[in-house]
Amino acid sequence: MPNSKKMNVLEEQIDTIKSDPNNFLLVFKECGEILGTVTLNICIQALHGTRPYGIVENIIVHENHRSKSIGQQLLQYVEDYCRSIHCHRIMLLSNSTRERAHQFFEREGYDGSVSKGFKKYF
Repeated sequence: MPNSKKMNVLEEQIDTIKSDPNNFLLVFKECGEILGTVTLNICIQALHGTRPYGIVENIIVHENHRSKSIGQQLLQYVEDYCRSIHCHRIMLLSNSTRERAHQFFEREGYDGSVSKGFKKYF
């Protein structure tokens, strides 16, 4: 992924994610170049028996490779995995100004009108 002042990828954090059975950092590579990533967190809950749910974060596709089905393939992998472990649902948040991303998520079957997300940064 291109360098960005907003991103600070730490190798030790990647190792931590890799060692946690409920957290995944998925990477789309082509010819050795990383073109997309997505983070999936599997959460346990008490309301739906033993069915967990997934949280998708940081779905990022290199700007020069958007509209090439990379994001779609990453989400499909996430959905297939979540189905395989009987997740109740998948949730994701997107910056409220990212209209193209919202359109993409809606095309992929995600409903932005169901919930309202809130964040508190520390």
